[in-house]
This record gives sequence, C-alpha cells and structure tokens, in this order.
Amino acid sequence: MVKIIISGILGKMGQNVYEAVMADETLEFVGGLDLQETKISKSSIQELEKADVLVDFSHPSNLDQILKYAKQTKLALVLATTGYSKSDYKKIVEASLEIPIFYSTNYSVGVYLVNQALKMIASKIDDNYDIELVEKHHRFKKDAPSGTALTMAENISKNLSYETPIIHGDSSEKGIHMHALRLGNYVGEHEVIFSNLSETIEIKHIAHDKRVFAIGALKAAKFIQNKEKGLFGMDDLLGDI
Repeated sequence: MVKIIISGILGKMGQNVYEAVMADETLEFVGGLDLQETKISKSSIQELEKADVLVDFSHPSNLDQILKYAKQTKLALVLATTGYSKSDYKKIVEASLEIPIFYSTNYSVGVYLVNQALKMIASKIDDNYDIELVEKHHRFKKDAPSGTALTMAENISKNLSYETPIIHGDSSEKGIHMHALRLGNYVGEHEVIFSNLSETIEIKHIAHDKRVFAIGALKAAKFIQNKEKGLFGMDDLLGDI
C-alpha cells in the first residue's frame, strides 16, 4: 500500500488525483495540502501525516516548502506542477541528490509517445521544413506556452541536424514557432506541423479528460516509492514501451 499526500488537492487536477487514489486499492490517501483547511486538506505542510509519496499539482510558488519538507522527512515527490523557472529546476535537481523526485511536464502516456515520434522526425528532416507548434488549453491556465509545448519544442530542437531558434508567436524568422491559445474549456491539445514545398507531416495529441494526467502521476508515484534518491522522468517509467 502506497501512502499518498496530494498537494493542491482542492484544485481541478488535485480533485482528479484524489478520486483516482480513492478508487485504487493499492493506494492510501493520507492527506491533502492547500490554502484552505477542509476535511481532506491542511493549510500547513507541517500538519501532514507521514506518507510515502507527495503528488504535487499546485503552483511553482510552493516548490521551496515542498522540497524542504520532503528532504526533512525523506519523502518521495511526484512534481506535476508546470511553470517552473530555470532556477526552480536547478533546485529540483539539487534536491534529487538527497531524495527521489519524479518530474515531468506531462504525465500522459500519449504525450510521451508523441515526444518520441517528434525526436525521430526531427532527426530525419532538413532545414527546408517549416516547423509550427500550436497548443490549446482552457482559459484559466496561467502559464503560456504550456510546459508540454516547451518540452516538445526542446525535443525537436535537440534532435535537428541544424541549429534553429524556438520562437514564441508569429515571426518571419526561420525557427520552431510556438503558438499558445487559451480557449473555453480545452483540457489540452498539442499539434506539431512539419511542412516543406512538397509535403506536410502533422502530429497531434488531444486530452479528453484531466483524469489521464492523474492516472499517469499515480503510476509515477508507485514507480518512485521505493527509490532512495535521484531524478526520474517518463523515460524511466515508460522507456520499455
């Protein structure tokens, strides 16, 4: 039985994780963390009971207290919050020298497979292709472009045989162009288009339900529970697909 704490439990993703934990007989809900105290949440991380893994779907501003608490209690972390800065990521890497941390910008198996495809395509094309990346999320999503879109763009960039910039928005400059749309109630849609004068390749992923990210994060929790320390990601969880 894996004992789980959910940070950001009162948010939409936190509620999806909570429901998934309660439906899984191999998991035990220990408590939640959020700004408001309720029957399932505490407002202070120090009030939480001992657990095996903390799953975080909250806000980047909570990172410091989560890392501090996890290092004090030797708690494994699944970090699913997006919008981390470079300095935040550096803190995550440093903390992983002491505790096990699983970090991904997206916990969907489908998105993982899309990223694998993007790496392969990027490694085979030349600079005659225009590259456009369009992502759509609900109007309330605060970070733009999404962490998933940034990861996709980086995977393309690293695997091209030539150097080209990652550009946010429209531009006549040659590069990987990213477009972030905030519309209605989109759960998450990412499309990448490679096009030259002779042909076009389109790769798209559409998330229909936020539950897919909750299920993926809990798979990561089960994977990391017995690890001693280190930084892990979707390649470690799904690399044998």
